[in-house]
Amino acid sequence: MRIGEFAKACDCSVEAIRYYESVGLLAAPKRATNGYRIYSDEHQKWLQFVRRSRDLGLTQDEVRVLIEIALNDSAVCEDVYAILSSHVQQVRRRIRELKQLKNSLIRLQSRCDEGNSRKCPAIEELMK
Repeated sequence: MRIGEFAKACDCSVEAIRYYESVGLLAAPKRATNGYRIYSDEHQKWLQFVRRSRDLGLTQDEVRVLIEIALNDSAVCEDVYAILSSHVQQVRRRIRELKQLKNSLIRLQSRCDEGNSRKCPAIEELMK
């Protein structure tokens, strides 16, 4: 199938597909004699792998390593476990940071008197 059909079948933009190819996350497809890219079911499987990995917040480098592991017959699940464990730690750290951010915003919001003043204490605090 050609790139437009492939994009539609995968619910992905043509630009994203081209990008994943350009950064090496998706193997370049064979080309027809007219130069059009021809995608296979195998490409669809790998595109889904990349997209799901990215949806989980894995970096391009982490996805590359997972692809290498998946393609390596002697790789072990322990390698995947290590990558996912590291990523879970990053997510936990980010959740803590987001909770702190939320608390800071709530505290700042509580300084406002619901827009009834010419000088908002929240603006004043942000200028400190």
